[in-house]
Amino acid sequence: MNDIFTCTGMVLRSRPAGENDRLITLLTGSEGKLNVFVRGARKPSSRFAASSEGFAFGEFKLSHGQSAYYLSDADISNYFEEFRTDIELASYASYFAEIADYYCVEGEDSTAMLGLLYASLLALNNPNFSYRLVRCIYVLRAIVINGEFPGLPAGRTFNDAVIAAVDRIQNADLRHLFTFKLTDPAEDELFKLTSDYEKRFMDKHFKSLEVLSAL
Repeated sequence: MNDIFTCTGMVLRSRPAGENDRLITLLTGSEGKLNVFVRGARKPSSRFAASSEGFAFGEFKLSHGQSAYYLSDADISNYFEEFRTDIELASYASYFAEIADYYCVEGEDSTAMLGLLYASLLALNNPNFSYRLVRCIYVLRAIVINGEFPGLPAGRTFNDAVIAAVDRIQNADLRHLFTFKLTDPAEDELFKLTSDYEKRFMDKHFKSLEVLSAL
C-alpha cells in the first residue's frame, strides 16, 4: 500500500501529462518542492481540475508510489482566481512562483518560503500596496531566506525610509512584513536595489520577468 501523507502547499506550476492527467509542481512546507501527478485532472468532470491549477493553496493529501507522488485529495482554501483574469497580477504572481521554484528543492523544509509566497500573493490583491513594492519585499526576503542577503551595499547613500524598509524586510516577523508603504522616490530606490540583487543572486532566466518588463 502506498504511503499517504497530508501537507500544506501551493501549486507553483501545472502542465499536461498524458491524455487526461496533469503534473503539478507543489511547494509544501514540510516536504519542500514536489512534482505530483494528478490523475484525470484535465477531464472537465474531474474534482481535481481546479485544485491542480496554478496558485491553488490548501491541504493536499499525497500518496508516494515507487517513483512518483500522486494527489489523493485536496482541500483548497484559496484559488487566487483574480490572477486568471488580470495579466499584470498574473505576471507578478508567476514571477514569485518561479523564484520559489528556483530556490526550493525536494526534501528540504520550505515553510518560510511557502509562508512568504502566500503572504505576498495576498499583498498583491491588497490595494494598499503597489505591485512594485510587493515585488521588492518578496524578492529581498526570498534572498534573506536563502541565506545570501548581504544587507545594504557599502559606499551608497540611501533614504532613511529605505534603510528602515530593508531592516524590516530582513528581520521582521512575516506578520509584520507587509505593514509599510514608501513615497515614490523611496520606492524607486528600493526597486533599484532589488533589481541589482535579482541580477546578482538569481542566476536564471525567468520567463515571467520578460512579461513584467514589457508591461
